[in-house]
Amino acid sequence: MKNDSRSLVRVANRQLVLQQLFNHPATTRVDIARELKINKSTVSAIYNELNDEGFIEELGQGESTNRGGRKPNLVCLNKRYGFVASFEIGTGHLRVMFSYINGEIISYEQIALEKRDMLLIMQTIKEVLQKMEQNDDTIHGLLAIGFSVHGIVDHNQIVDAPFISTNGIDLAAYFENEFHVPTILENEANLAAIFERDFGDRESYRDLLAISIHRGVGAGIIANQQLYRGFHGRAGEIGRSLVVGQDGQLVKVEALCSEDAILTQIAQAKGLDNLRPARLYELYRQHDETVIRVINQAMGNLQKLVYDAIVSFGPQAVYFDSPLFDEMPELYQHLRDWLQAHQIDIPLQMIKGSEMASLLGASSMAIHRFLDMDRYSLTLKWPKSVSNIK
Repeated sequence: MKNDSRSLVRVANRQLVLQQLFNHPATTRVDIARELKINKSTVSAIYNELNDEGFIEELGQGESTNRGGRKPNLVCLNKRYGFVASFEIGTGHLRVMFSYINGEIISYEQIALEKRDMLLIMQTIKEVLQKMEQNDDTIHGLLAIGFSVHGIVDHNQIVDAPFISTNGIDLAAYFENEFHVPTILENEANLAAIFERDFGDRESYRDLLAISIHRGVGAGIIANQQLYRGFHGRAGEIGRSLVVGQDGQLVKVEALCSEDAILTQIAQAKGLDNLRPARLYELYRQHDETVIRVINQAMGNLQKLVYDAIVSFGPQAVYFDSPLFDEMPELYQHLRDWLQAHQIDIPLQMIKGSEMASLLGASSMAIHRFLDMDRYSLTLKWPKSVSNIK
């Protein structure tokens, strides 16, 4: 029994030392021991073990203290320990991101999908992973895989994804079997919330919302720094709230204010078979009357939906993840101003570069899962291509 207890303590201490490497751009053995209140010999033993495994990069000597003595050896997390892969399957595209273990992006690309055939998509993903492995410059290679899902995920299984069919295929089991690494699936709004929690210089928000406006509308909920999924992963499905439509019938609110709803309504009004987002943005900039009218109606519904979500969940801050806001930032500004005029006095920010937010969140979940540190707070490297705009 004593040996089991000692083993658990050692594992916990190892994870705490790893956490220090993630959360400090430069540190020393002495700093780690002082921060964790663990004796130096224990820290040194764990340090040597992590160094042998490739987790540590030496940065050189730091400054000595006022009392003199030897200059400390500065170290940091070695980003080239390994990499993780993240994927988001859209209606006509596959987004791919590879990241080092510190969260730094190695590469990002969007691949056009001619067919929404899951077997063909899986084959494309497999080929992309194999190509990355051939060009890999890390010590341990692929560590874990993450998928951003536009739908409900429960226990790593897609429960409900209205915009894509997996045909009963277990994605996690397939890729774990093919590449022998942990594979996680998570809702894309949840992953946007994880991105805001885990990357860059945090503003210490223990409770936040990430509201995602894509083909549907959803909210990722961070409560006390932990992702809240609810029963069977159904928390945050705010777009499925019922409202009274123009015909007096109850409809899901996302049928009135999501990106997909806006595209569908404008296409119908103009007698088009379909309308691509790029054309929508173009018509908006041309001040097309139909486009302006539909968007104004949608924004009216979105304002009330967001207000209700904020007063229901009580977050410290709210982030908006939306391609519409990326391309038409004045829509976000109108939403922000309306919320502030209605006594919403918490920080509101738009994620610029929204197409990357859920992939970065998937990277974080993959890193945590590989390390078996799901409930540990790890600070990852903020990407240059993404910013938060107030």
